[in-house]
Order: sequence, then C-alpha cells, then structure tokens
Amino acid sequence: MENNKKGDKMSKELIANDIILFDLEAETKQEIIEKLADAMDKDGRLEDKDGYMADVLAREESSSTAIGFETATPHAKSISVKEPSLAFARLKHPIKWDDEEVSMIFQIAVPSPGQGDRHLEILSKLFRNLVYDSFRDQMLQATTKEEIVDILKEF
Repeated sequence: MENNKKGDKMSKELIANDIILFDLEAETKQEIIEKLADAMDKDGRLEDKDGYMADVLAREESSSTAIGFETATPHAKSISVKEPSLAFARLKHPIKWDDEEVSMIFQIAVPSPGQGDRHLEILSKLFRNLVYDSFRDQMLQATTKEEIVDILKEF
C-alpha cells in the first residue's frame, strides 16, 4: 500500500488502475468529468471533489479542451487537489464535446499552489504522443488497466 508521507519522492503515481475507466457510458462532458473526479476522489487524490469539479468546469468555459484525435483533456490546477493525477476514460460510445467527437478523455488534476506548470508538462507530453497513430491505437486497443498504466508511465 502506498503511503502519503511528505518525505516520499511521490506519494502516488500520476496514473493508476483506480483512475482508469473503460467503456464509460455518458452523454455529456460534465457527466464524464464528474465520473473521473469521482474515481480520483475515491482514490484519495482530491481534498474536495466539488471544488475540483468547479475548477475543471470553469476551465472548460474559458475554451474547449477537445483537442482533435477524438480526444479531450479537461484539467485544472486547484486547491482541491492533493495529488497530481492523470485519469483516463475510454467511452463506450463517442460523444460531442463542444464541436468535436470524442472517445478518449485524459483528465488532469494538479494541486495549486506548489506544482508550478506540472499540468502544462503533462498536457505537452500528451500532445506530443497523440499525434502518433500508434499511440492512439494503443490507447484504444488496450484491454486492461495495466496496459494503460504501462503506456502512460512516463508521464
């Protein structure tokens, strides 16, 4: 079991099985954001789920996080976050995310203050990988949460 002592290099990995959702059924981006926030909260990554949700939804209002490649990257730096986290959902059926069709969601949570531009580092690494068909195919074809963790372990 992982512990959360301040002296640890990292008390939790950025991504873990418990914050990966396969075949998620949802009709709206808010529903997806909430289900991923629920998973993060259950895994002890959030101080306040509602506060984190409000920050993510406020970020969504400023500009769309649908980035092409059937992918969205909702994210927030928030005082409601305990642990930097990258949650992942693959939808059972694609939905409309603003003006784009989306089937994969990478949801980022980073504590604020204290993490600097960590969310931008994660986004940048995602963008660099998403341009490759092979990366997207791996994410779409993975059959276990462990495979997803392995693909994303360098984030």
